[in-house]
Formats: sequence, structure tokens, C-alpha cells
Amino acid sequence: MTYTEQKEREYRFALALRMGLPIFFLSAITLFALLTRNYTTLSSLIVLSIALLGIMIYFIFYLIYQSTHENITDTITHTFTPEYFFRLLSKALSKKTQTLVLISVENLWSINERYGVKNGDIALQNMVIKLDHFFRDKKIEKLPVNRYKGGDFLLFLPGEKGQYISLIELFLSKYQNHVDNEIEIRVEAVMLDSRLSDNVELLVSRLYELHNDRISSEKEEFYSINELENEIVDALEQKHFSVGFWPVCCDEYPTFDTTIKLIDSEGRFIHQSRYIPVLNRLNIMRRLESDVLDTIAALCDERNRNFVINVSPVTLRNPHFFEHAMTLFERYPMSRNKITLMFEEKEYCHQLERFVHQIAQYRKAGYQIALDRLGGYHTTLLYLKEMQVDMVRFDPLYIRHIKEAGYQNIIQGLNLSAHLCGAKTWISMVEDAYTNNLVQSLKINYRQGNYLGRILSAEQL
Repeated sequence: MTYTEQKEREYRFALALRMGLPIFFLSAITLFALLTRNYTTLSSLIVLSIALLGIMIYFIFYLIYQSTHENITDTITHTFTPEYFFRLLSKALSKKTQTLVLISVENLWSINERYGVKNGDIALQNMVIKLDHFFRDKKIEKLPVNRYKGGDFLLFLPGEKGQYISLIELFLSKYQNHVDNEIEIRVEAVMLDSRLSDNVELLVSRLYELHNDRISSEKEEFYSINELENEIVDALEQKHFSVGFWPVCCDEYPTFDTTIKLIDSEGRFIHQSRYIPVLNRLNIMRRLESDVLDTIAALCDERNRNFVINVSPVTLRNPHFFEHAMTLFERYPMSRNKITLMFEEKEYCHQLERFVHQIAQYRKAGYQIALDRLGGYHTTLLYLKEMQVDMVRFDPLYIRHIKEAGYQNIIQGLNLSAHLCGAKTWISMVEDAYTNNLVQSLKINYRQGNYLGRILSAEQL
């Protein structure tokens, strides 16, 4: 029996006592009062007994009804409900630092799709048992676990995260890729501690940011979550950001890929992996991307230089950004046909026809459009056949394995497909002469990497 199941039984027993003891004492006092009176008759005793029986039956049904509203565990996995779990966490946070861990069954959707929801539920139940047994073996007897959503489990441990890093790594080495009842299960885990914030909602949001971006939780932790959010918002309000220009070879005229970092109040850079999730959560990403677009447009002059800006697909489809982009060339006429808007998207747009029309409007106005992660995201290939774009950039996976024959064959096929669709191709992370020559032999139009040029500042540009 897991700790959460034990806790549930204790809770239900306490609930039963809380509801049953008043009935017992009421009955005992009433019977005592009746039996100690001289005028008590058999008929009055029968009437009272029937009344007490009715009251007891009422309370029993009330107890059954009330217990459904006071569940503290999930009906499938028997882990704590989010409400009860966060109540425990908030209480623990008021006493000392806690480490919050997110353990996720990554392929739950495919398990449900292939084997059925029932087998998916069994896989989750077995995952909870494995969690409980693993931590019990490590002398952690009372492990609060919550099934937050889908295949995601939250748990917290007393103390700072440093003392649990090796423990979580050991857990992943054992269960990251394992087979349960002939079903392949893939597990990932991230964690942080409450030194960043004592706000439960912010801690959970940050956990999912770490999980989704696969970045180190040690990175750029100069501020707590609250302070970091304030720094990001202030930098956006003051338009304190740095633009880096990375040369891209080769074309009729120079092309520069751009990278954006916010600058905090101490003059330190805030990396994209930190500010992008915050801006998305606050729904103000469009403001930054509009400011960046203005900054790049102001750099365009009589020289033939093309600038590539990464824009989120949500921003591209936003009518306010669309209007802003359409009027930009009235303020900066020299920027027409010199700005490329690049985007990537994991999920297929459900309003594809409208999106395709918007992309055509961007191109008609004087923007070039580029797709990122060709060969990595299936959506990029689907968009390539549905909309007219100017260039596509290969997923970084291919450059890492470009010396392997299998990857070269796939690159050649994707490269030919892109060219037949009217788009030029681009590959990044070219770090040596051999790779550069190999990429050229594959007939890829654009090459980018430290071998071909380092990132330049605006002054160097």
C-alpha cells in the first residue's frame, strides 16, 4: 500500500469519526435520560428508538454523500488530488525549503492510442507503485504524490534540490526507458526548489518550462521567479534588449540571422530559454517581437542586406502584429524585401486556409517567409507543401549527424523536395572545413556556423 493510500484511509476514518461520534453521543445521552426517569414508558422508548434510527440513517447517507466531496486521492492512481496536494505543499513551504519534482510519462498519449485507455491507466498505477517503492528503498517513507494532469506526477521532498539530484538521476537510469507488461514507457523528470519562490503556482509553471524546454534548472538563476518576471517585464517596457547578428553564407547579398537577449537591471543577459516562457505566460510575446521588428527595420538602408527574424507562429497569426507589419514599410521604406520572418510550429494550425492567406499577404507586402526545423517537425514539411515560402532551415539534428550516410541521403531528399516547392535551403552549426565542403556538395543554398563567421553586435554590423 502506498503512502497516499494509507493517508486516504486515515482521512476517511477521521471523517467517519467526525460524523459518527455526534450520533453516538446523542443516542447515549438520550437513552440515559430516558432510562433514569421514572415516567419512561415502553411506548416512548419505542418512539425514541425509531426517531434515533431515522437520524442515524440520515447521517449515514449524509456521510456517504459528504465523503464524495472530501476525496483526497485520484480515483485512478490513488495519488493526492491537486487541491489536497497543494494544501500540503503550502503548509510544508511555510516551515522550510522544499524540492518540487515533476515526473512525466512522456508517451501516455501513444499508450492510450495503441493499447487503450484502460491499459494506460494501469501503466500510470504501476508508475505510482514504482515511485513509492523506489523512494521507500531510499528511506523516504512518506512521499506526497499528485497526478497533476495526464501522465504528469508532482511530488515534493524536504530540503534543497542539491541533495536529490543524484537520487532523481538514479531513478531515471532505472525507469527512463522501461517495459511494463510488454508496454514501452518513457519517463522524464525535472525539479527545482522553493528558494526561487514560495508561490506554488509559479513553481509549477517554472517546472513545466524546464520540462518543455529541456534546459538546465541551474541556468541563469540570479533571481527568484518573481524577481525574474519583474526583470523581464521591466526590460520589455524599457526596450532593453540586445540583438546579435550571425552571418549566413551565401547568397547574392549578405544575410544575417538574428538572436535576441533581454538585458536586466544589472546589465546581464536574460536568455531566450528564460524570457520566452514568461512572456508567453503573460501573453506579451507579441510586444517584444514587434519591437524587434521595428529595430531591424530601422537598420535597413541602401545596402543589400537581408535580416532573418524568428517570430512565433501565434504572433504571425495575430491580427495586431499583422497590421503592425503591414504598415512598417511606410515608416521604413528601405526595409522592404530585406526582412525574413522565420517560424517553427509543433502542432498543425487548425485554421490552415486562413494562415496560408496571411502568409501570402506577408509575402505580397514585401516580407520573405522561412520555415524552421525541416526534418525535425513534421509540421514544417506539411506547411512546405501547403504554403509558398522562400526558405527552410534544417533541424540541427541533421548537421550533428551529417557525416553519416543515412542522414546525407535524407538531407538530399528533403533538399530536393524544398527546391521543387520553390524554397531555398539553409543549414546551421557548420563548425569545420570538412562539414562546410560536405554541405556545399549537397547543394544546400545557405550555410551558417562559427566556421563561417561569429555573431556580431549592432556596432560591428
